[in-house]
Amino acid sequence: MNIIVDAGTRDCRNVGDVAMLQVAVERLGVMVPGATIYVLIEDAVELKRHCPSAVPLSHAGREAWFDNQSLSGRVYNLLPQAGRALVQGGHRYVRNWWPSTHASALLLKERVRGRSTEPLREFLSTMAKADLLVFCGQGTLADAGGQHARIMLETAAMAIRQGIPVVMVGQGVGPLTDPALLALARAVVPRVALIALREARGGPALLRALGVADDRIVITGDDAIELAARRRSGAPGTHIGIHARIAPHAITDHAVLDRVRDVVQAAARARGAALVPLPISHHKAGAYDPATIRLVMGGADAESDGGVDIDSPERTIEAAARCRMVVTGAYHAAVFALSQGIPAICLGRSPYYLEKFYGLVDLFGPGCTVVDLDSASLTQDLAAAIEHAWAAAPAQAEGLRAAAARQVALGRAAYARIPALLGGRPSFVERRAARERPA
Repeated sequence: MNIIVDAGTRDCRNVGDVAMLQVAVERLGVMVPGATIYVLIEDAVELKRHCPSAVPLSHAGREAWFDNQSLSGRVYNLLPQAGRALVQGGHRYVRNWWPSTHASALLLKERVRGRSTEPLREFLSTMAKADLLVFCGQGTLADAGGQHARIMLETAAMAIRQGIPVVMVGQGVGPLTDPALLALARAVVPRVALIALREARGGPALLRALGVADDRIVITGDDAIELAARRRSGAPGTHIGIHARIAPHAITDHAVLDRVRDVVQAAARARGAALVPLPISHHKAGAYDPATIRLVMGGADAESDGGVDIDSPERTIEAAARCRMVVTGAYHAAVFALSQGIPAICLGRSPYYLEKFYGLVDLFGPGCTVVDLDSASLTQDLAAAIEHAWAAAPAQAEGLRAAAARQVALGRAAYARIPALLGGRPSFVERRAARERPA
């Protein structure tokens, strides 16, 4: 069996996405023994560090295949919007219905440009022999997913046309309002065999509106919960975990960051607690959490580097275990804390982040609190939330751990449905013969 996994990370620089990928690879290995598991990735070295059993598959090859302007080159940029739409539609039509012609043209173009054709060949050959396509641990099916949301849906459509079952696990979906993405989602998502959601707030309603049958939708919580839930040992933490991020969907105003810093530092001083950095994103060219966390910790711990070396799920989970409570602007810092019985205060402002955080509230209960960064009373709201979480932490621990255990069981049950999707499927050789048989 050959399984292709499309994770939420392309370079393994986001430890939350890595955690979901690790759990997916582990569970698929149990459910489909002996399967070869390919992971679409840009950094094969980092993939091997975190998932040594997985086989890297070039994401660049997939991007080349689904590039709607690859054959038109610079001319595309000179066209008006209507002309660009026609070019994109033409690429998509040829790619979908004459894939061999499209592949030949793309390979020729790559050679003319003096670029290697190996990534594209590798992607196409692996897709041709795949028995299952798994999208694991993503929040891509949303307006915030942008271009990758389109590529995700078109990859699923490609697999479905080839008779390959598609499943989505550990998914966050929505908000989704973009007309083009909605149209593509309506054509593809109802044909996905199984969709396991990490929240029940808006995801099920959105999927039903797209035409997905109820028996294909399950609520499991986040797959990364399993890694943190295993840790549940040792004495209760005594510190305050901190995560902050400057990014379009997170903190965008340094004045807001200063207010968070002042409240968190005052809370730590009042309780004799250290601030423990919990970075999630390590993208030095993008959202680099250690740099932002260092700003929040400045003065309280002038020696801190913001958690530069806390760059794996294991290290982040261990750091969270030192805490009595956590204040975070990242979803997975909250997941790593809550799953160990540690209360989390989630800082959000955009609909995308707030929906994710309120989904955690629904699944974990009162041990998870959301504070709106755009609130005029942010300082008072955050101070009150910290005071409550600190006091309530011992009483809430077991309830949070029980919630995590329930979600782990639901996640495993969803993966247990996968083998039935593979039963009786034609082999790669049989599928290839069918494709080559004259009509």
